[in-house]
Amino acid sequence: MLELLGLDQYDSDVLTLMMFFVISGGAVVGYITDAVMADRGFGPVGNALLIILGCLLGIYVRNAHFGLMKPGDIITTAIFAAASATLLLMLLGIAKFWVRD
Repeated sequence: MLELLGLDQYDSDVLTLMMFFVISGGAVVGYITDAVMADRGFGPVGNALLIILGCLLGIYVRNAHFGLMKPGDIITTAIFAAASATLLLMLLGIAKFWVRD
């Protein structure tokens, strides 16, 4: 799986720290998103899982287009992860709205 995401080049410490932030941040933002979106969302756990998936997709896209992450690239990686998670959640929320009718 790490090879598929392009993360096989990192050592285990960097991967552990990255996954900790993605999972814990995704869980917190998922619960906040559920409070904001109410019935338009997917529940706190569903939102958290979609945010985590979006973050992983953003990290993959960032690594595919900009190469391996260096210590100074954490802001760029965080922007890609947050933007892709937001886009995924927004697109699926719109799809849920149109399908529900």
